[in-house]
Amino acid sequence: MNLSTKVGGFELSNPFIAASGTYGYGTEYSDLSPAKEWGAVILKSVSKNPRPGNVPPRCCETDSGMINSIGLANVGLEKFVAEKLPAFVAANPDAVCIASLAGETLDEFLYLAEKLSGIGTIKAFELNISCPNVAKGGMHFGADCNASRKLVEEMKKISSVPVWVKVTPSTTDPVGVATVCAEAGADAVVATNTIPAMKIDITRCRPVLGNTFGGLSGPAIFPASLRIAYMIHRALPELPLVGCGGVDCGEKAVQYILAGCSAVEIGTATFRRPDTLAEVKQFLSDYMEKMGFNSIEEFRGLAAR
Repeated sequence: MNLSTKVGGFELSNPFIAASGTYGYGTEYSDLSPAKEWGAVILKSVSKNPRPGNVPPRCCETDSGMINSIGLANVGLEKFVAEKLPAFVAANPDAVCIASLAGETLDEFLYLAEKLSGIGTIKAFELNISCPNVAKGGMHFGADCNASRKLVEEMKKISSVPVWVKVTPSTTDPVGVATVCAEAGADAVVATNTIPAMKIDITRCRPVLGNTFGGLSGPAIFPASLRIAYMIHRALPELPLVGCGGVDCGEKAVQYILAGCSAVEIGTATFRRPDTLAEVKQFLSDYMEKMGFNSIEEFRGLAAR
């Protein structure tokens, strides 16, 4: 079956994208789930300066998912460009690479985009607007429509590649945020990021995570993320949309497409089953053959019509 799809400015060989933060710098899964098998790979979020991350423990398992509090630990822009990106390209010359940008301020986002624009191996930027916006007293870009609009407008002025915006589920108005991002020129919206959560150790009588709170991911968040994706598509049917959150099987991936998504990110599931990609690709192919669909576009958004 033809699994190709077009989203956010370019075409992918299949609709499945390795989510940022779960696929490392693109080389860690080489023997388990090669980058060339994915429609695209989003590398670990990069910030201007190296970040050590949050106090450990940083991850814990929970019912039907996991909570992480990595704190956007990364090597920083300089080492990313000099070492991590070249290593990924050398090992995966045929893979589609997307860079995830993590800025605490508007200026930092713009700095990252300026330095990474023009690097031919990067096909798009995914803006992680769940990062703390220090210049606005700790608010998140993703929860502030005005900040989101300004960020996308300024990014589009300097970016040489498509700009994707990852919407946070923490806002009370995800459709509003998606709308202003679309109006500002975003090439695609990703719905959604992790959900704020925590876990308490009843023996120690203390939070399990060193940072107390973290982001819940995995199957537990799928229904909530699917709802937001559906709402955004209903409100903005022309906006390219990427589903993200809780996909651990082919059926859930198909639900995102039926809700209006042109592509689907997969992350936490690969920790438990690194071969998840092969299963979801086969399921999608079998589903399309069974239903008589010849392309992704034929049934994208069908549930919302």
